[in-house]
Amino acid sequence: MMKLASNQKGMSILEVLLGLAMITLVGSFFISGILSMKKVAMDSGTKNSLYKQINDVIENIRPNVRMYQINYFTSDKERENALNPGDLPMAWGNGMMSTAKDCPGCPGRYGFVIQAYPGMKGLYLVTVRLTHRDWAQGEKAAAAGDAKSYGYVDYQFVVNSQ
Repeated sequence: MMKLASNQKGMSILEVLLGLAMITLVGSFFISGILSMKKVAMDSGTKNSLYKQINDVIENIRPNVRMYQINYFTSDKERENALNPGDLPMAWGNGMMSTAKDCPGCPGRYGFVIQAYPGMKGLYLVTVRLTHRDWAQGEKAAAAGDAKSYGYVDYQFVVNSQ
């Protein structure tokens, strides 16, 4: 019989498999981390665009409130009808603004209503409604892809007409 040397060098198959398993585990954590960072970056871009969009609308309305159409209805139902998500006239996306007709594929829509503030002369209540397809409630609504099923956010502020 052959005598085995006591100073053999090399790795057993078990050590190789264990090393391969550890490399695979670390790699999977790395890839999942990159994918989650990508999703966070996309969400952050959408939110950043949303806040920029809101600020642009507010800064356009605030100094020139008399230049816009003032609605004198007072009920919340009338305001909701005027801000129907499927009928909002403007479109927005990351870094862009357009009319809804010019951009049917844009991910968001917006519109606003200016109302005389009840009981306060010279003050106007402005309601800005922004929708986005990523805010759709439920899988069916997200798959539908039409602006009526988009989720929305309302922002209200009061401006002085002077």
